[in-house]
Amino acid sequence: MAAGDLACLEGAEVWFGRRRVLADVRLTIRPGDFWGLIGPNGAGKSTLLGLFNGLTAYRSGRVEYAGRTVSPKSAAWARRSIAHVFQATDMDPKMPLTVFETVLAGTYGRLGLFKKPGKREKDLALRSLEAVGLAGLAGRPVGHLSGGERQRAALARALAQEPDLLLLDEPTASLDWQAQREILRTIDDLRRRFRLSVIMVSHDLNAVFHLAAKVAMLKDGRLIWSGPVEESMDPDRLGFLYSVPISIVEHEGRRLALF
Repeated sequence: MAAGDLACLEGAEVWFGRRRVLADVRLTIRPGDFWGLIGPNGAGKSTLLGLFNGLTAYRSGRVEYAGRTVSPKSAAWARRSIAHVFQATDMDPKMPLTVFETVLAGTYGRLGLFKKPGKREKDLALRSLEAVGLAGLAGRPVGHLSGGERQRAALARALAQEPDLLLLDEPTASLDWQAQREILRTIDDLRRRFRLSVIMVSHDLNAVFHLAAKVAMLKDGRLIWSGPVEESMDPDRLGFLYSVPISIVEHEGRRLALF
């Protein structure tokens, strides 16, 4: 890991039983990076994402964050400054927790055992809700939120961790177009305002092209290409990645992928 790097994977290899799901993965994250991680279903994207905060166990290679080795057995320290947001899921409307209480839970990791959140943590939770536009829903049961609102609450909870690195696993999946647009706009705003480093797994190539500065392509458990987002918009490269023809077109000053 070079000086100034935030995190890196050096030859990471992951096996689930007798099946190898990631092979010799090498990727370096620098402060302020926004990486888009793309590839077909089953490529190992979510598994790779979990390496950074110790959710994924690896058989060989090395995973480092802030100059220290990360593994599932010794990752609690890293998770205090690495926030992980998963895709939206259905929630029981009878869940008694409020939106505010859910976001406040994001502060627990830094508090330590047996310590209750105080004024600082409560203020931080409220500011996080304000940052994602949900302060007006702080007292609402979290189970009563729409899918887009739940994702914004999840982003607020992540922000309440005061992270340096934000891991996003298909944050717009299962959301309608308006909610997707709002979530992507929120992600971009939070990254800029709070100077976050971001790694986002997404099937939405155009969202990746619009937001990310760098792209990593994963296929069959191998990182087949990584580099600047401008160079990732190559029809042949994308066609090989997804095994289908892909066209790149210009529209109102933006380059878009068409299947």
